[in-house]
Amino acid sequence: MSESVKCSELPSELLLPIGKGLDTRIEILRFRGVCKSWRSAISCCNFIPRFPLKFPNPFPPPRRRRRRRLGWLALSHDEVDHLHQQTTCLLHETILYRLTPSASSDKGWLIKVEDCKMHLLDPHRERYESDSDYPNILPNNFVLLDYGTVELTRAHTLEIQSLIPIGRVNKVVMFNDCHVFVVYGDGKLGHAKCGDESLTCLGEKDMEFDDVIVYEGQVYVVDRFGIVWWIKINDSTFDLVKFWNPCGSDCLKTQKHLVESDGTIYIVDRYLDREWRGRHYFCVVGFKVYKKNEWDEWVLEESLGDRAFILRSDCSLSVSTREFFGYEGNCIYFTQQNQIHVFKLENNSITNADLNEEKVYIQTAL
Repeated sequence: MSESVKCSELPSELLLPIGKGLDTRIEILRFRGVCKSWRSAISCCNFIPRFPLKFPNPFPPPRRRRRRRLGWLALSHDEVDHLHQQTTCLLHETILYRLTPSASSDKGWLIKVEDCKMHLLDPHRERYESDSDYPNILPNNFVLLDYGTVELTRAHTLEIQSLIPIGRVNKVVMFNDCHVFVVYGDGKLGHAKCGDESLTCLGEKDMEFDDVIVYEGQVYVVDRFGIVWWIKINDSTFDLVKFWNPCGSDCLKTQKHLVESDGTIYIVDRYLDREWRGRHYFCVVGFKVYKKNEWDEWVLEESLGDRAFILRSDCSLSVSTREFFGYEGNCIYFTQQNQIHVFKLENNSITNADLNEEKVYIQTAL
């Protein structure tokens, strides 16, 4: 029977290819923290992150006019076209992890790593003035090897720098490391690969989509009527196949989100005080959650149990309060005007996560 070999005794010719196969900074840091020989095998300086990636401008040039007024400037079409060509677009990737103390607890923290920077996603973080106020708070300085990390999901966003007014992008997903799908603010759906010169519009002209998700190895989109469509990818062609029947309200004052929770897909209807397309400011007044039953029908979900839904601009996800600090079960966490809010399904109330939990500033009437 062969004897086991200590990690520190592994040959450098084996460590080097292992190190080169790591694609995130978290993996590099954990690898280099094992021992001195592993640390010397690869260097952080040699790690070149894949993201951000150059991406085609999702917005086409403005339609040709003799003169076009941008703010107080009146520009010719050629001038506007020149400014449009100066627009740069980068595709960023964010990785969400569950970070847990290796030996002391089953609970952990939700963290995100974006552009090699780590951030704690705890909606109540600002309440704690010291570690003694909240013993489960993640310290500012810690040894990464003392914590276990589990990758939960990867999210993507577009950073667009433009000298002329442009539209809005609501959601971006990347599929199979090459296909990028974009949901525009006006509900249009686009597709491109990194390296393409422009995006291709998918679906009929009158279709309006709210969200897109990768679920069980396939890409799905939901339109404003609550119809879920499967994007069937055939080499270089794409077909939208109606996959599930309508769900929820088709009111123009609702916005739909697709959320995967414990292997099941949900539709979350976000109710607003006004029609939201084309607007930057609107107020959330409530939510309704729908789930597929055994007869493949959408049914209203009265309770999420111990789970919390997190609706982010780059992705939506579900967490168990038994596994994460800082979250309350049967709640939906969302942002509004750069603040985190909590919708409680048990009483249809909305609270500010940065304030006292009992302070309700909106009482919904759904």
